Amino acid sequence: MLKRAITGAIILVLVVSLVFIGGIPLVVFCTVASLAGLKELYTALSGKHQNIHWVGYLFTVVYFAALYVVGSVYLQLILLTLFMLVVQSCLVVFFKKLPLKECVGTVYGFLYIPFLLIFLVLVREHELGNRFVWLIFTSAFACDTFAYLTGVTIGKHKLKNSPSPIKSVEGLFGGIFGAALVGGLFGFFLSRFTDIAATNFILQAVIISAIGAVSCIVGDMAASAIKRNTGIKDFGSIFPGHGGAVDRLDSILFTAPVVYMSMSLLIWLGVA
Repeated sequence: MLKRAITGAIILVLVVSLVFIGGIPLVVFCTVASLAGLKELYTALSGKHQNIHWVGYLFTVVYFAALYVVGSVYLQLILLTLFMLVVQSCLVVFFKKLPLKECVGTVYGFLYIPFLLIFLVLVREHELGNRFVWLIFTSAFACDTFAYLTGVTIGKHKLKNSPSPIKSVEGLFGGIFGAALVGGLFGFFLSRFTDIAATNFILQAVIISAIGAVSCIVGDMAASAIKRNTGIKDFGSIFPGHGGAVDRLDSILFTAPVVYMSMSLLIWLGVA
């Protein structure tokens, strides 16, 4: 338990520091985290390294570097299209040596980890990123904490057909409420003590954090579903007491795109 707490504190300080700094350090961190997560996921899906996996690794590096430099969502679509074409070409060139399921796994891994994690960088590097990027974490971390505390104390009704058997209905709602509460407190702090918050940001923070909490819960259970289907307990052991990179990223992977889309919608509506 002590090892888990110490590791968690180190991870939290590191992530908060890198997000606060932003720029190249954050991009490098997300790239390395994506590569580590890809290796874990590919191993879980295939049982061992496959040569086609190098396509996923290569495009992960290109993906983060190019999008940071250019910062265009259209480039994101171009790179994804190119990635698909390369994987399909490998299936043709190595027809008798490359199983289809390995190509599918390579694409799935890329879409699940680097494709989703890039939204953390896209939110942070946006001109409003110093405000909205922290909602990714108020959603994910507050949801995890409050869901656990609520589930342990009053959780009685287990979620049916859930890949996470210990999760309860009470914990689910506790996580959403907790995330909304912490998001609102963050919005209040920003509105009261800084000059970077917009009008109605407290309400925006509450709503986005609550929606982000829902995506956090789905992301956590999605990772659990993969582990149940592949017969593993954790994706890796890189973080003592916490498992692998995917075990730590699962909530962020689903929450970051939701915050990005929410921010984009508010900007489009002219209220951000």
